[in-house]
Amino acid sequence: MTTEETEVTAEQPQEQIDDEPKKKPKSKKRSVARQVAELPLLVLVAFVIAIIIKTFLVQAFFIPSGSMIPTLKVGDRVLVEKISYRLRDPARGDIIVFAREILGPQPDVPWYQDARNFLRELVGLPIGDEEDFIKRVVAVSGDSVRYAGNPRTLYVNGEEVEQPFIHRGVDRSSPTLTKKDCQRLDMKRSDDGCLVPAGRVFVMGDNRGNSQDSRFLGPIEDDKIIGRGFVVIWPIGHFGSL
Repeated sequence: MTTEETEVTAEQPQEQIDDEPKKKPKSKKRSVARQVAELPLLVLVAFVIAIIIKTFLVQAFFIPSGSMIPTLKVGDRVLVEKISYRLRDPARGDIIVFAREILGPQPDVPWYQDARNFLRELVGLPIGDEEDFIKRVVAVSGDSVRYAGNPRTLYVNGEEVEQPFIHRGVDRSSPTLTKKDCQRLDMKRSDDGCLVPAGRVFVMGDNRGNSQDSRFLGPIEDDKIIGRGFVVIWPIGHFGSL
């Protein structure tokens, strides 16, 4: 083989390499087109995952009222986990979200408003007609509970319970819970107050003077509990565990 033939042979791979960049733009265009085509599917998958998480694992809730001040303030966003009560019963001190009973038929709303409300609930934004409450469990199934005195004192099974979390640290004027309230709340009397029925919990708001809780609603059924609040995520200044 001559020197010229050797030079031609050595140059051929270089020519092939030089030709390759000319083919890349087409490949890049096809890649972008594929990504655009896949975007709706990715959005759908993300949406389905979000629904599964909201339904079975964790959900964000907007605090619409001041019934849990100072623990929770109006406008706070709270994450509520839905796993604990599949493994154990509610405990005293838990902060729970539960569905309130809505009496009478509810008005039909357009599908797009339903979709809007669902998306807002997904990220913990208010929908304008909140149907859930958030309160603190103060007594559980089988407990005897009483709330009386001046200042008000909480008694569970005859023992005084400290309440460092209540609004302003003391309550002198909010509604009481004594033996005379048991029948009204569908609870049995006990020596120390009212007995919490099986499968229910007694809840109260930390802002005792501004809370529609079990003193008005009666004990809450366990199957009405949506989950346990465990952290405030917004605003950043209120971030912290519950």
